Amino acid sequence: MNNQVQLLFLIAFALFTMQAVGGWFQIRDYRKAIHRVHKLGNVGIGQKKGGFLTGYLVLIACDAEGMITGAEVMDGMTFLAKFHPCRSVLGKELHHVHIEEFLKEFQALDQRKRKYYKGYIQALEALKMRLEQQTIPEDTDAVTE
Repeated sequence: MNNQVQLLFLIAFALFTMQAVGGWFQIRDYRKAIHRVHKLGNVGIGQKKGGFLTGYLVLIACDAEGMITGAEVMDGMTFLAKFHPCRSVLGKELHHVHIEEFLKEFQALDQRKRKYYKGYIQALEALKMRLEQQTIPEDTDAVTE
């Protein structure tokens, strides 16, 4: 019985170690992907947690006018998932399309599909907020007398 407990402990420790090493590789891949996408412009990040099902993490870049310049997605169930370029969503090409256009497309979907595309919506809304903040004038301290 004692050998069985030791074997179970050893297996659990090996699985824990594999998960930790895999997590380290995922973080390294995430940093590299952020750097790649940031070269294309402002970056919006969104995620859809998977639970027992597949989740994903999406990075979307746009220029100062709100035109999408690139996107990468990491989807999968294990620590072996990696980022890969994303060229289209909802059957539409992502590149050179305004973020507002995609937000309208997502808002027109039913609730179940919007839940599926939650990460994309989060990333686009983050970009929209960033662009709105950039267009607000810095000097708002002007006082009218």
